[in-house]
Amino acid sequence: MAAHADGRTPEAATAPLSLAVILLLALGHCAAFVDRNLPATAAPLLKADLGLSDGQIGLLQGPAFAVLYAVGMLATAPLARSRHRFRLLAACVAGWALGMVAFAVAPSFEALVASRALVGLAQAAFVPLALGLIVERTPAMRRARSIAAFTAGSVLGRSLALLGGGLALALLLYWLPTPAMEHWRLLFLVMAAPNLLLILLLWRCREREPLAPEPAASLRAILVWLRARPAAAALYLCGAGGSVLVVQSVGAWAPSILNREQHLPPAQAALAFGAALALASPLGHFIAGMLVDRSGVRVAPTRVVAAGLLLAIPLLLAVPYAGSAATACALLALASFAGGAAAVASLAGLPPALPAPLRGPAVRLFLVFITVAGVGLGPFAAGLVSDSFGEGGRGLSQALCLVCLAAAIPALLAALRAGSGWHRAVAEVASA
Repeated sequence: MAAHADGRTPEAATAPLSLAVILLLALGHCAAFVDRNLPATAAPLLKADLGLSDGQIGLLQGPAFAVLYAVGMLATAPLARSRHRFRLLAACVAGWALGMVAFAVAPSFEALVASRALVGLAQAAFVPLALGLIVERTPAMRRARSIAAFTAGSVLGRSLALLGGGLALALLLYWLPTPAMEHWRLLFLVMAAPNLLLILLLWRCREREPLAPEPAASLRAILVWLRARPAAAALYLCGAGGSVLVVQSVGAWAPSILNREQHLPPAQAALAFGAALALASPLGHFIAGMLVDRSGVRVAPTRVVAAGLLLAIPLLLAVPYAGSAATACALLALASFAGGAAAVASLAGLPPALPAPLRGPAVRLFLVFITVAGVGLGPFAAGLVSDSFGEGGRGLSQALCLVCLAAAIPALLAALRAGSGWHRAVAEVASA
């Protein structure tokens, strides 16, 4: 049996990822989302200390991060076949930790935008590299659950950004009531520190040569595949994009809603929503992964997408009428649960519908699309609509509801129509 240049046999090269490595990648995904979502925890303080509008806060949470994230994800595509993927992952973590420090010391709104762009650029390669490892080295029978474990890191990260950020804020207020730096600046410095351990763990992972049974597809090949089935692809992407927009918009503005409309202090608002999200969202991800795995190709994952969005819509409608902080928090967390389940199902259902050479590049393009549609547009649009409603009342929750419904209803209808196209694509892959 032939061996690789470094002496490993093909079996050693193709060995599946261990559970420990999958969990480490999920931990990295979690850390990325902690740092990416920390502005949601600090939003009330940013508004109070710097006099920012909701539109400016939405810009920091959305486009400032998403634009270079999308560009970087496309630009780093050649790294997908690198023999040093774990070290590249460690470098990504180091880059976004630097962006966190830059945010903490930023002297102006423009500097805040630039530091968020650095975080987005540094995180751009992390998710596709990690997902590529999981898709490439996980048996098909448990691939969706492995993807769900990885994506659960994102919702845990969003929860920890709120829980850890809220706790850190409370402790900073108690220990340093009049610090030399604003509390939100200290918060970003404190939350950047754990990345040092993650960098070390990723750097120490054993490198393996990436599999290349077939040459990776070019962008032109992906466009040819899309042109052959434009309606099916558009319906699938609409369902996925709407799901992600709901999750990202709720996560971005929920602490501010609890602070502004339910009168919780910023630290308490972050802690309350973080605790609810830590229970609800991972459950939604694992349920979606389990349903997609057990259904196989018999039931299209778009059914799970549609069910999640159908559940999210009445929850979002009820948020502006919540009579207490506990009710508002529960409604927002359950909406994130439902939207998260829909988003995971759309991601887990993508690889079986794609020819093997297209999977890596197509998943990367899919992530770019949902980042622009969900992360880039959702929080920013909700902030702009909230500004148009003015201060006071339930304007922020109404704005969030309107923006999410404008995306969720078309996405629900698209998901209901997308199943037949998904089944045809899966049948084509099986017969090839």
